[in-house]
Amino acid sequence: MDTDTDTDTVRPAVPIGPLRTSGPDIDVDALRAHYASYRCAQIPQVADVTALKAAALSAYRQLGDEPLVDAQEHSSDGGSLGYGFRFQRLDAKSDSPSHSARVTAVFRDLGLLDWAEHAARQLLPVVDTVTGRSLRYERVFLLAYREGDYIGPHGAEQDTDLDRFNLQFPLCYDTVGAMRILRGGYLEPMYDREGDARLLGPRMWHEVPPLLRMPGGRDPLRLVVSLRLMAR
Repeated sequence: MDTDTDTDTVRPAVPIGPLRTSGPDIDVDALRAHYASYRCAQIPQVADVTALKAAALSAYRQLGDEPLVDAQEHSSDGGSLGYGFRFQRLDAKSDSPSHSARVTAVFRDLGLLDWAEHAARQLLPVVDTVTGRSLRYERVFLLAYREGDYIGPHGAEQDTDLDRFNLQFPLCYDTVGAMRILRGGYLEPMYDREGDARLLGPRMWHEVPPLLRMPGGRDPLRLVVSLRLMAR
């Protein structure tokens, strides 16, 4: 998709439709086993995200001028490199009332609010089975990674809220995206696959590697439509 799309004139809305929650390649026992080992699971091809991808890009183009960037510089005290990250969060849960109102209005206009609630209703029975918890949907937010943006290894020690889960739909524009999870002593890639739903639980060691430009390509962008789930 051309990330230079003029979203002032093109405002795609996400239609509401059924998500795929069962099938021969959705092995719930395998998902439960993976989650038990690594605190995450990737549910394959639950949705056609063509419209979602267009709407997420439109939301980013309308809200990307917000100066709310999640960033933490690395410290190098004591000869070791501390935890750091840099990306942008577009979230109606904010200390800025004007930002919250603006994000809510854009998400509603593009159908992201309705789509997220609908997706959560359909996927929560699968997620509950995989995690062994009873979860509820709280809200939707958008994470944006531009060229070079990343999150360093984190999770197990930093997580203090053990009732917080994320169900993510990663979308890539002119790049290949991934996160890496701690598996067998190494940070191994879990590639972004459009249409998959990625479940992240608490106490999970992971990182997001720097977003890279394709050879001769346009500015890369990775948008992650994130549904916040909370244990009841």
